[in-house]
Amino acid sequence: MTPSKIEREGGVPQTFTVEVTQTIEVELDPAKFDDTFMEEFRASFFPFYTLEQHAEHIAQLQARGIIDLDGFLSDLEFVEGYGPVRKMGLKARVTDSDTEVVLP
Repeated sequence: MTPSKIEREGGVPQTFTVEVTQTIEVELDPAKFDDTFMEEFRASFFPFYTLEQHAEHIAQLQARGIIDLDGFLSDLEFVEGYGPVRKMGLKARVTDSDTEVVLP
């Protein structure tokens, strides 16, 4: 569909609702999430009590582009609250993505 001259050059602003869905695969090393780590994390960041909560948090950071844990990770790669990602055994990657304009 070719945009009209009015759509290209101005006119009435249009609002679109766009649904974006991503599936993120997160890999965590359970041995790194011991009681000491969990207590320190809760004291400084979020009240997470399970590995699943950490996986969800990391997936959200990956999906929003705040972190990128897919592919080669240097020893210097760092995530706030978790430290060096290779040392913590953190990995995350997008396995599926879909974008759709939601019609009114």
